[in-house]
Amino acid sequence: MGDRRGHVAGVAAACAAVLALGACTPLGPVLSPGPYATPAVATATPASSPGDGFTHAERIALRVWARTCDAYRNGSAWMLDATHAVTNRHVIEGATVIELTDYQGREYVGTVAEFSRTDDLGLITIEGEFPEAGVLADDEPEPGDEVVATGFALGGPLATLEGTFIDRRENQLDPDGAPIYSLRMHAEEGNSGSPVTDAAGDVVGVLFSSDLDEVAGAVTLPRLAAFLADDAPRTEVDPSC
Repeated sequence: MGDRRGHVAGVAAACAAVLALGACTPLGPVLSPGPYATPAVATATPASSPGDGFTHAERIALRVWARTCDAYRNGSAWMLDATHAVTNRHVIEGATVIELTDYQGREYVGTVAEFSRTDDLGLITIEGEFPEAGVLADDEPEPGDEVVATGFALGGPLATLEGTFIDRRENQLDPDGAPIYSLRMHAEEGNSGSPVTDAAGDVVGVLFSSDLDEVAGAVTLPRLAAFLADDAPRTEVDPSC
């Protein structure tokens, strides 16, 4: 347990070093060679809103601005239902103020935030109600499946990254934790918390790490479902300094 705490502290220190860039993303080692995808509007996701040209995943995505006592973080999130947004633990942990913006520039305030004790997942309760929500997939992706991640790299603008599912692997940022999804995808700082969706537009995971080149990591669908369960153990963010 002591070694694990030291490892987590090392990841936190690495995050602190990139806060000046406007984002905090724990970076994993290169997991697999190969070409990376460039940001593009996804064409494989059919769930789009009539008339505006945005996919459903883009409509539920949010930019997160989280202020702490001595710094700030940019990240991404997505709406689970009318009042709750899912993101990463490392985006909101220690936040004193959380503000969110959707693809149309509408602003929301986070009133309560909680995070997982075991996975890099966080849940934000927003003030007011959001008009759309994500849907969890029934099945996990398989190797070779096309996936997309929708979020706000480097604080924006909104962009959808196309990629493929590689496999399930050990989380090299937390070897004692649950396995993660490895994606062939070029993700940037600020993409943390983006929904990873399948060809049907359903959420299969949550982006949380990247080598800033070819490969990204995502929290798996089973771990996400466990975090969202009614009796899931969560820790509430203390907004005081």
